[in-house]
Parts: sequence; structure tokens; C-alpha cells
Amino acid sequence: MTLLTFDGLRTARGPLTLGQRIVLESLSQRSADTDYTYNIDRLVPVPPGTDLDVVCDAVHALVCRHETLRTRFPGGAREQVVDGAGTLAVRECGSIAEARSVLATEPFDVATEWGIRVAVVSRRDRPRSVVLCLSHLAVDAWAANLLVDDLSALLRAPERTRATTARQPVDQAGSETAPDSLARQADALAHVREVLLAAPAEPPGATPDPDAWVLGELRSGVVDPAARAVAARCRTTAAVVYLAAVAVALGAGRHVLKAISHNRMTPAETACVAPFAMDMFVPVEVSGGTFEAVVARTWENYRRAARHSRYDPAAVRPLVAEVTADRGTRPDLSVLVNDLRASARPRAATATSPVASTFRWGEPFRLPGLTRYLALTDDGDAVTLSLLANGVALPRERLPAFLHRMEGLIVAAADGDTTVAAGSGW
Repeated sequence: MTLLTFDGLRTARGPLTLGQRIVLESLSQRSADTDYTYNIDRLVPVPPGTDLDVVCDAVHALVCRHETLRTRFPGGAREQVVDGAGTLAVRECGSIAEARSVLATEPFDVATEWGIRVAVVSRRDRPRSVVLCLSHLAVDAWAANLLVDDLSALLRAPERTRATTARQPVDQAGSETAPDSLARQADALAHVREVLLAAPAEPPGATPDPDAWVLGELRSGVVDPAARAVAARCRTTAAVVYLAAVAVALGAGRHVLKAISHNRMTPAETACVAPFAMDMFVPVEVSGGTFEAVVARTWENYRRAARHSRYDPAAVRPLVAEVTADRGTRPDLSVLVNDLRASARPRAATATSPVASTFRWGEPFRLPGLTRYLALTDDGDAVTLSLLANGVALPRERLPAFLHRMEGLIVAAADGDTTVAAGSGW
């Protein structure tokens, strides 16, 4: 193990960003019935011939550049504290699996620990990969990819300048407390309230059974090209096509789907390594007709939700309680779609035919406040649709059909068959 030492860097403290607050809200809802860690791991290949000293130097530069990697959340997480000095251990492991296991053994202690853990995987005493375990309070998926890009560049060119002009999280927090930002946040919460008032009621017996979680994964080489084709025809995005397919698979009627907003609205925010992602509340109406019509309605509501995706996440729970009291039923917000495809990056070219779809069962985990969680991830020349479901909402035996229904609907729509049968659902 190598111990990296840091000194003489900027120290700072300030309020939390909105993105940090929503992660803390999620962490605060963890209980004995939920075991999701909210950590993000990334793998960074090491160029051949690079020695361990160069790897450690690149990691050192990365942590110097990005204050989010030197930030703690003491005092009940009421503020963020950027340390200008400290140490970081770089562990050495023999395999990627070992590195991931070692780094994730214990949860991050956000009050005392920086949000990064590092291991170097070597073969024959030569570094092959760097494994990063990152606290979700330090990064979201976009920011984690920025770190991968940055560390890859530092490994290729160690002499690259170590300074950065990118916005830091404590500065982002300052901009979010400006009067105009606070006004937009209030407007966003007003919009969320309108959506909640019109949302379908949570069905009876919807409390998740802690012993009834299942995880199914459909790896498809055809669904993403088809989703992109439908999106191009409908002048929208593949993310919206997937959302519309989820709603159709859920069945006829009105749904409010939670989706994850990228939430970076300026070039400075796009380059900032920090969590920005927030929940969006997207109403989707499914009725007889065409899938294209569902996509169009989803796109309209998606854009409206994206314009209102900056708000104080701590205000949502009391807002749900207020709406529940006003209407007499609790709004159903139990479905979350998390699109983790690297849509901003070029997809790997392949000369082979699309791979056949394959389904497998995964190792389930438990999430608070949800009964179905769909994650979309790149998987080489395919996309994997991973559906975590609780038995109170989707029995195990129906889960594969739900994912195949989504895939078939999108592929058929790409081929021109966009009919949606009224009442079809799982």
C-alpha cells in the first residue's frame, strides 16, 4: 500500500449543493430493509509500461485538481468541508474483483473520510488498471466519467499541467443560493406539486416486502439502435423512448415515472466534478393508439420536468405528505428509471451482427421508497436493461416478460409497427 500525502491546497467550507442534498436524502432513508450503498466504481486502464510511481503521481494530481475528492460532510452533513491537506491510501491488488471487494468492504464515513478509494491492479509487478470506488456524495455518473477521462489523460501524459479551472462544488453551492436560483427552485417545487396532485394513487399493499426483491437483466444488442431510430423519427431522445416503453409495459392509464436528470445547464456545470443529478417527475399517459403518440406525450412532459429539476430535495417528502392530505391518497412514485448509457460518448464500432438478447437473474439489493427500479447501462456492443422489482408490484415470474415487452415494443416501433394495445401491461 502506498500513502499519498497532500498539503498546501485550498481549504473551504460552505453549504451543500442540491446534488449533494439529494444523495444525503437517499442516505437518510436507508434502513434495515434497504442495503444500497450509493457508491460508484470505475475502472481506468493503465498504459503498458507505466510503473507504479507514475500511477500514484497521476492519482495524486487527480485528487489535487478536484476538490470533491477531498471533501467531508461533518456536523450531521449540514455543510461541506474541503481539506487542503491529508492522506490517501492506494492499495495494491491482484485482480479487479479483489480490488472492488476490498474498496467496498465498509461504507464511506462521510463525516471523516474523503469520497474516493483507490486500488491498483498489477500483473507481474506492472500496473494494469486503476479501480476507483467513489462516494455518490463526491460524484454522479457523469462526474465519475469526467474523472476517468482526466485520470486516463494524466496516465498518458504525466507532464500535463496539474492545475484546473473547472468549477468546484463549494462554488456551485454558492451559485445555487443566489436569489434567482432560489426563485427557480421555488417554481420547480410548485411544478412538482401540480404533478403530484394529478398522479395516480399508490395501490393498497404497496409497502415493499424486504424479502421479495428480485433483479433481472436483459442484455440486448438491438434495443438501443431501435430506440435511437424511433427517437430520430419522433424528434426526441432515446431516453424518452425508453421512458415511454416503461409506461406502456406498466399498462394503460396515467403513470408518474421518476427519472434522473443530468441537471448540468452551463459549460461550467458540465465540466464540474460533483453530483448534480436530481429526480424528475414525468407524467406519462398510456392509452390505445400508437407508441409514437405515447413518445410524443412523454417528450412534452419530460421537457417540462427537466425545466423544473432543480429544487431542495428535502422539501419533497413533506410536499408528498401535504399532497396526500389534500387529496386523501398517496401519489404513486414507486418507479424510477436511471439511464446510465454514455450517450454523450461515441459508441464502439462493430462489424458484427447485433448480439442475440439474453436474460439472466442478478443479485438483488433493496432500495427505499421504490418497488421497481430500471437501470440502462452500456455493455460493450449492447445495452443491458436491469430491473430491480419487489414482489408487491411485479412478481418474479413476470419480470422477464416485462423486459422483453419493452425490448419488443421499441424494436417493433423502429420497424414501423407502433400500435399499442389498450390494457396491455404487466
